[in-house]
Amino acid sequence: MRFLARHWPLIGLFAALQLPALQPLIKFAPAPWIAAPAFLLAAFIGLRVLLDPPGHLKRWLETPWPSAALTGALALVGIFVYPLADGLKRRGGGSDGDDAMIVAGRALVELQNPYGATTYLGNPFSPGPGWVALWAPLAALGVYSLITALALAATVLALRFTRHSWSLTNTFVLALFSCVLLWELVAVGSDLPAWGLLALCAALLLEQPCARRWLLVAFTVLLGCLATARVSFSYLPLLVGFCLLSIRPRRAVGVAIGGSATALLLHAVFWQLNPAFYPPLHLVGRAQGLLSGASLYIALGFLGVVAAWMLRRWRSWPPPLHLAWGLGAPMLVMAVAELGEHGDLARWKGATYLVTSLPAVAYALLACTRRDDPQPATAGAAPAGAVAPPVG
Repeated sequence: MRFLARHWPLIGLFAALQLPALQPLIKFAPAPWIAAPAFLLAAFIGLRVLLDPPGHLKRWLETPWPSAALTGALALVGIFVYPLADGLKRRGGGSDGDDAMIVAGRALVELQNPYGATTYLGNPFSPGPGWVALWAPLAALGVYSLITALALAATVLALRFTRHSWSLTNTFVLALFSCVLLWELVAVGSDLPAWGLLALCAALLLEQPCARRWLLVAFTVLLGCLATARVSFSYLPLLVGFCLLSIRPRRAVGVAIGGSATALLLHAVFWQLNPAFYPPLHLVGRAQGLLSGASLYIALGFLGVVAAWMLRRWRSWPPPLHLAWGLGAPMLVMAVAELGEHGDLARWKGATYLVTSLPAVAYALLACTRRDDPQPATAGAAPAGAVAPPVG
């Protein structure tokens, strides 16, 4: 117990990073019940070394090169591995998660209805219009596969802009991408890792004291676009506003109202183009299928306790801690519900839900292990509110 009390940030960070990794490890690793524990042991040792690096590693972490190398590696996966994974569609295999972003993005650039088609498997598009619009230029140029690499580059710039040291920045990004599920999602063109990174970016930038008015407006609009990515994320502006309430109350109100209004306006415009059936809303039905009866009451009870805890600590917790709890808990509920439905780690699609909150959770937990940076956060992992639909 004394060990757990002393090392809980390290243990919590490791658990948050590697719980989603169980799905690809069990699914793809040869002899998974041997390979998975071996990988997890290596990951724990690597994380421990990363948090308390020896001299040569510490000096390397104080340079921009680790973040640059990781960003380059993600770009290479997008350029060379993604086309191979995407090619499986010709044989009826592979993920269709990228279809919505690419097809809808190209339609938007051509000033056509982005929801006039379906994925190659016939599924309706899940991403909302603001999120599609952010990445539509990449889709039109045929370089959509770089979405996560660009989001990581933006995250690194945001961390440096908010006065984080290179040591903490590099430690964060290297620890985050020790989760192998992130690499799988990059390879298949998922937009969820990029969403998690940009949600953290927006929250960190809006927290800063000297942001100019036009920048605040831009970041608030960005937050509204992020809130449209899935109907599950519609509460994001309200959450970020709540995160800011104790340190910047006037800005908190503006962010909550402005971000929510942006998201609602975007949804309203495109709903009018698809009045019979608005595709992003199909996730609500999926959520209802996962949570019903006793599981729904358990989920609501858990989220209610988390919400009450956040309200009680609204002044004493720093914004990153509120963000981590606020994003983590709904996704944890949906991930557990999905695992309970299938009961098979290899088929656990709910692990991808955890990826959306992983950057915020990892950042908050990492801050508990590091005291040498001028931007300390605290720990956390999970929300304030009702059960959100799956992120699809």
